[in-house]
Amino acid sequence: MIERQMVKQTAELLRGIIRSIDKKLEYSLMDQTQEGRFSLRLSSRGREGTVSLLTGDLLVAGQDAVRKNAVRQKIKSTRDHLLSNYVVDVMGKRVAKMLKQSGGAKDESKPSFFRRPQGRRR
Repeated sequence: MIERQMVKQTAELLRGIIRSIDKKLEYSLMDQTQEGRFSLRLSSRGREGTVSLLTGDLLVAGQDAVRKNAVRQKIKSTRDHLLSNYVVDVMGKRVAKMLKQSGGAKDESKPSFFRRPQGRRR
């Protein structure tokens, strides 16, 4: 009976922490592969990620604000990583720069009707 209350309290605490980060963030408990740890699957706006937490940290987080903030920061950093729009540079900056330079020299370009001629006016 006491164990059920502990589980219920930790679930309420976890729900409160997650809702304080983002109200639209969905979460589900994954299988416990290691003893003393559990994993949460977070999903938001079609993106998914996992965060692994210690069960001891979550149990102590009810009384200790520092542990509660540590759990919150871990979940929040995973959520921020999900929502970031960082694009991996596949080609590399050096290759992109070389391709841009080899696109054509200034001498080879044809004068445009819409552009002013470069140089001194007479």
